[in-house]
Amino acid sequence: MKRIVTAAVVPFLALAAGCATKGFVQEQTAPLADRLSGVEKRLSTIEAQVTDLAKRPVVSPADIDAAKNEAQQAAQSAQSSAGAASTAASRAETAASRAEAAASRAEGAAQQAEKAAGKSVKAFELQQKK
Repeated sequence: MKRIVTAAVVPFLALAAGCATKGFVQEQTAPLADRLSGVEKRLSTIEAQVTDLAKRPVVSPADIDAAKNEAQQAAQSAQSSAGAASTAASRAETAASRAEAAASRAEGAAQQAEKAAGKSVKAFELQQKK
């Protein structure tokens, strides 16, 4: 009899333990569904970012090289302009020095002319007195 009861109870327990209720399944799958919806939100955000990146203009290596060449040409032009400005400044400095020397000589000549004029006036006055 034990064998018969055991033979009847064991399959019944196996069948009863293997069945899950609807509520139990929902309890077990609810956290997974929440995680899955979070992953789907992140995926849609990443897809939107990829779409935005795809809309951006693409810069080719040729564009980069062209911009680099323009910058180098501008730098060379600026450097030659700076050289020309330096040369012009040097010339202006030299001209200013010459003008200063000429002004000094003119002052000396003016002083000598004043002395000579003073002597001429005195000589004239002396001749008038005679």
